Amino acid sequence: MKLKNFGFLLFAIFFGVAPRLSWADGGSMQDIRRLVVSGLGPGAMGATPGSSMVSLYGTVDIGLDYTRGEQGSSKRVLSNNAWTSKVGLYGEEYLGEGWSAYFRLEAGFNPDTGAMQSASSFFNRGSYVGISNKEWGSLSLGKQLSGATALAIGADPFLATGHQSIYSYLAAYRDLGYGASVDSNRINDSISYSSPIIAGSLGFNAFYALKGLPGSGPKTHNRAVSMFYSGGKTFASVSLSQNWCDPIATSTTPCISDNIVEPTVRTDNFLVSAMQDFGPFTGSAVYMQTRPQSPGSATAKLYLLGAQKLVGRHLLRATVGYRGTSIAGNHAWGLTVGDDYYLSKRTALYGRWGTLRNGPNSSLTYNYEAANKFPAPSVGGVVSGFTVGITHHF
Repeated sequence: MKLKNFGFLLFAIFFGVAPRLSWADGGSMQDIRRLVVSGLGPGAMGATPGSSMVSLYGTVDIGLDYTRGEQGSSKRVLSNNAWTSKVGLYGEEYLGEGWSAYFRLEAGFNPDTGAMQSASSFFNRGSYVGISNKEWGSLSLGKQLSGATALAIGADPFLATGHQSIYSYLAAYRDLGYGASVDSNRINDSISYSSPIIAGSLGFNAFYALKGLPGSGPKTHNRAVSMFYSGGKTFASVSLSQNWCDPIATSTTPCISDNIVEPTVRTDNFLVSAMQDFGPFTGSAVYMQTRPQSPGSATAKLYLLGAQKLVGRHLLRATVGYRGTSIAGNHAWGLTVGDDYYLSKRTALYGRWGTLRNGPNSSLTYNYEAANKFPAPSVGGVVSGFTVGITHHF
């Protein structure tokens, strides 16, 4: 079975597939991945040799949330807490002699209002087509995750969801200085090549994305190289990506200050992650460094530790993270804990609690909602949130 898209390749290695749902109190990666994989959609494990198909799939996630920050508190119906709600089309065609073609079109939406997540891109969560071969690897073009971004998401037990994942907020960059940029979403105009699995455990991805409006600076707004090792109960990865803001980007890496000089400023991002199956539980660790190359800019370093354990139908998860920068007092730490109670392999009730505590010169927020701009960032502030909800995959 060949893995085609590198983002799904990494998710599959972390959370692969299994023929049946296990309620065993094992807590190992094998137990955990049997539950999580249903949210990835079809094709996550690659084309089935000799088969062709088209499938409609998706996720609906919604809950009740209470969040408190320095600016007050809020009670709200909130979408996309444990998973991002989405609807997608996936298709593949077997071409013979080991070759398969595939595509994915995936759009995010907010179940609380029915509105699409993006006003500028209907298929904001994926729009790509590619070709794959077990011996030669895979090549895909379109709007997709880079290898570096997929590694970062896969290393977080909460999969970097937009509300209840401390990683999503500690991986900040806009306070680092002029020209700082990080591609943390699906990337437009991109080309991704993933190698076949080498020696049974090694693989790499090369990624390159063109700017929507070339002119100032290089033609690319993202280029990355990622490598991983997967051996039994151990997974380890390393990636280096370089980013430039794109003058016409809206949801990926827009230029904050200007569209002339800022697109010439490079930001380097370095990521190392590891996941280990300890038997009773699965542990993970992440180190990420973000370094803009403009004069006088600051460097950020993020450290993340996570743990997951399956107890009966309960998937228990916890993540603690610390972000420090080269700016005095600009540091923050936070954590997210959660419990997913699986009614079936596709439906779960969940609870999340998290908090973020800023240093005296830090103003990060947590569980932010753009619709009402709450909770607003506050220098030295503390933000905490609690959510209960339901997720269904189809």
